[in-house]
Amino acid sequence: MVTSTRARFGQYVYHRRRLLNLTQDEVTAAGGPSDAAQTRAENGTGPDPSIETLRKLDLALRWAPGSAARTLEGGEPVPLESSESRRIPAERPPLRLGPSQIPLDLETLVELLAPHGAVNRIAEEHPGVPGLSDAAAELDRVVSKITGAYVTRLLEVNGGPSGPRQPLLEFAFGHLLEAPPSTADPVEREEALYRRYLYGRGHDLDAATRERYRRRWESATDHVGAASNGPAA
Repeated sequence: MVTSTRARFGQYVYHRRRLLNLTQDEVTAAGGPSDAAQTRAENGTGPDPSIETLRKLDLALRWAPGSAARTLEGGEPVPLESSESRRIPAERPPLRLGPSQIPLDLETLVELLAPHGAVNRIAEEHPGVPGLSDAAAELDRVVSKITGAYVTRLLEVNGGPSGPRQPLLEFAFGHLLEAPPSTADPVEREEALYRRYLYGRGHDLDAATRERYRRRWESATDHVGAASNGPAA
């Protein structure tokens, strides 16, 4: 005798199989119960499906575990596609910021100077644009900081305060070697003074500052030499 509960269960099993476009043989191949067990389940005949049959129906019909047993008792099955859509995404690890410093090649620096100059020209041609002159001035400051770091490194590895003086360097970056450094930022002022020292223009510095800069330059050149030589064999 087919009870209303078994008939309801059989309808769920049958419609789910048809929704997935599976034959009974394909259900069996996907880990489901035998054809005979499926027929009894869909028709509501024979004894109640065993726990193993219910588990196999969950697997082959792509229901969440326990769905077939819950449906047999009058509940609703949960398709895996539905349970996956409600799944809470795993918590992602916090973003790890990169290094505080990155190398900057000369080609990239030159590429930066072109749009920098264009912004300055636009600011001069259109002084009435709100905020444009302030933005250009801030860009000047940032670009000067970047190019200043490049020139500092260039001077460190080319002999420091006693190294050769190249006219091209002063032509391109002379504004970074001016005295006194025109900045209120103490860190930028320190870098500008150190850069002037490396270019041989530290005569106006006191003895203690010159000694501090000398030690910094020697430490920088020692680091470059160790990096280029590599580890000892």
